Amino acid sequence: MTTSTVVRPLAPSELVFAGIGVYVGYAVRVSGRLDLAALSAAYEAVVRAYPVLGARLEPSGDGGYDLLGSGGAPEISVVDDDSDRLLVDPKLDQREALSAVCVVRDGDTASVTLLTHHSIVDAYHSLAVLAELWSCYTDAVAGRSPERAVREYPASIEQLLAERGIEKMDYPAADESMDTAVSSAADPAADTITSLFTGEQADSTVSPTGDPSADTNAALTAKQSADTNASPTAEQSTDAAVAPTTDATSPTDEPVDEDGWQRVPSVSRCHLSQAETAALVELGHREGVTINGLVSAAILLGEAELREVPLTDLLYLYPVDLRTRITPMVGRTDGTNLLGFANYLPTEPLGLVDLARSICASLRDALAAGIVQQTPLHIPDLTGSAATPHPGMVLVTNWGRVPELRTPEGLRINDFRSTLTSTSNPDVPIPPQQRGATCILSTFDGRLSIEIHHSKAAAALQQRRIDRYAAHLRGVLS
Repeated sequence: MTTSTVVRPLAPSELVFAGIGVYVGYAVRVSGRLDLAALSAAYEAVVRAYPVLGARLEPSGDGGYDLLGSGGAPEISVVDDDSDRLLVDPKLDQREALSAVCVVRDGDTASVTLLTHHSIVDAYHSLAVLAELWSCYTDAVAGRSPERAVREYPASIEQLLAERGIEKMDYPAADESMDTAVSSAADPAADTITSLFTGEQADSTVSPTGDPSADTNAALTAKQSADTNASPTAEQSTDAAVAPTTDATSPTDEPVDEDGWQRVPSVSRCHLSQAETAALVELGHREGVTINGLVSAAILLGEAELREVPLTDLLYLYPVDLRTRITPMVGRTDGTNLLGFANYLPTEPLGLVDLARSICASLRDALAAGIVQQTPLHIPDLTGSAATPHPGMVLVTNWGRVPELRTPEGLRINDFRSTLTSTSNPDVPIPPQQRGATCILSTFDGRLSIEIHHSKAAAALQQRRIDRYAAHLRGVLS
């Protein structure tokens, strides 16, 4: 297959991320000896095994984009800098490749970021690729072949639903709350990510949580969301420190470093200890709710306080991973954005555990009714919608548990972080003002992490937001 071969046009669920070139980063911080030659060999092997990662996008002439066949892996990018500062190669271009590996070295530590284009893979897909990358790296360092079996190009959610006979549902025209929810959630992730680079979204918006809930009426709300839904199961437990740590990372105002490398948005973070994460898991088991439900409840309670509004004024929106929720089930890397959409409308003031229970029950109802599964089919109806977003909208993306990452002797992975970037597009000018925020949940090495990506100007507000979330989680564990 040549680089000019059209694989297929992008489906609506994929197109929403092509207009501004949204790449999502999966970064690990390592210590020890990082073999760059082995990393390059591993990345090349991964792109051969997953040819969509070496593919590219081109405008189709009808307002859409075509996916063009793989041209091989781009070179990994390396810069010497503070490994806590995640940087992105400015050569990142969806017209050339839909993935990249960027390395920031600092003595015997480094950050290694796998970037994937959101049009062709979601977080569940990307995390499987990340695990494969480090498995290939470990083999390459040991002198073994890093080659893996070649996969087919992943299918769109639209194709997979059609193959399973899942059809679009009609909703009552009189349901105004549904209309508001649908238009509010139209493109939640693309909107929140775009806002970091275009300044078009209010600072108070935070982005969709994985497995917490779905008001059955509102579950058809959205266009496409930042990432996939979190696993409803608990994280691993061990002992460790006590209180969650909150930290803020704020790059300088300039979007580009002096050597031409692009900085990713600033990040405010709550990083629970292993002991706290284990305690949260135990609480969930005891109360019959998911970790995702508990964290979602903490976020909603924190948002109500921060915005100084009743809990019932909020609308919670989030993506739901459909891989295990349609029959037959779909493998992690067999589809692109395999996301349904759900929401939750609180109807009364509740404490954290009761709120988590209500969130989880709402999602179960929406899944049982088949509403969440068909929500991606509403995306074309929402494109270009000019409806006013719900003023109490809260969006959070939950990536769930990061899979175990293999490493060779002499190299240790100490942390996992999320990153976001948008590539330059001449059709979408990027003004200097940056606002907005995107919230991502994940669990790595038994520690739950809540990260809010935002502009430097929003750092104080987003740190207050993170502090509220952490306080509610601390409170329920005390």
